[in-house]
Amino acid sequence: MSDRTPPLSRAQRIGAGALLLLLALWVGLAAAQRIGDRLDPVPARERPPLAVEVVAVQSRPLSVQRHYSGSVESDVRAVISARVAGQVAEVAHREGARVRQGEPLVRLDDTELRHELARLEAVAERLAAELRHARQELTREEDLYRRDMTPERVRDEARRGVTVLEGQARENQAALAAARTRLAYTVEHAPFDAVVQTLHAQPGEFAGAGRALIELVATEPLKAVFAVPQRDAAALQAGSRVELTVPALDGTWPARVDRVYPALDAATRSATAAALFLEAPPGLRPGMAVTARVELESVDALAVPAQAVHGSAGDAWVYIVEDEVAHRRGVVTGPTRDGLTWIREGVEPGARIIVTADPRLRDGEAVRATEAR
Repeated sequence: MSDRTPPLSRAQRIGAGALLLLLALWVGLAAAQRIGDRLDPVPARERPPLAVEVVAVQSRPLSVQRHYSGSVESDVRAVISARVAGQVAEVAHREGARVRQGEPLVRLDDTELRHELARLEAVAERLAAELRHARQELTREEDLYRRDMTPERVRDEARRGVTVLEGQARENQAALAAARTRLAYTVEHAPFDAVVQTLHAQPGEFAGAGRALIELVATEPLKAVFAVPQRDAAALQAGSRVELTVPALDGTWPARVDRVYPALDAATRSATAAALFLEAPPGLRPGMAVTARVELESVDALAVPAQAVHGSAGDAWVYIVEDEVAHRRGVVTGPTRDGLTWIREGVEPGARIIVTADPRLRDGEAVRATEAR
């Protein structure tokens, strides 16, 4: 058996040649297409302008506000002190008790004062009797003197006796009044509706005149007391509007500044201000923490929607539209409030600012702008 490959027939040779010719033609066409693309490239499809919404920069009233921390205090408080010396006989209320105006609070032992009052009343009775007798004697002596039956000296002595007794009676009446006052001072009453804050004396203790007995705080009106930095003290005035937030009650209530104390604290260089609650909320108590939001002033400022500002406070910018092209502008921003950011520098009133948040937005980007609603 022979291993030689039989020769191709004439038809087979023609078919193979045609196939090679077609392959060479296809390769040539592909190469020509590549060369043509390099010499005359097809223009790239242009991206349509970005659809964006814009607003015109406007001057708006802007309130400059500050937040200060403080605490709730009673606007009326009093430390009741002993006005006479004596042993504490009774304390009518404990801490936290509510008392009404005029209600007894503390009673001191009054035994000695009652004895003194009784003695003075007895002296008053004796002097009254002596004065009646002296006046009768004076009337008799004057009658005898008019009839020349007694010397002038005797009549004058009777007059002096009446005058001396009248003076003693007046002196005793003054002593009686003072004794009654001191006796009344043995019972201390509430000067206003209040809550007992602190007891400074207990039954059985001796209280000298001037010693603190009990401390009261009124439940109304209540105020917020807070420290104000010296840079803001001049702008804060009585009558300024305040919003007081009490975290313990999870609420905010309107108030007005009642007073700003003139002297600054030497340690903190801050002033102290007090604002009265216009309507004290239920559950509000002295000592609760409070945050005061105070409007110091209102100015006209350029403001834009907060979403139109990109970057951070130290490196912020906006995009403005001019001739349907977005241009990046660096800006200096102020506070953001109620969805608007205050623009201090960088744009002029009337500039059209893009408010659409689109990550494809770039400086020089073609845009199709419509006014934001």
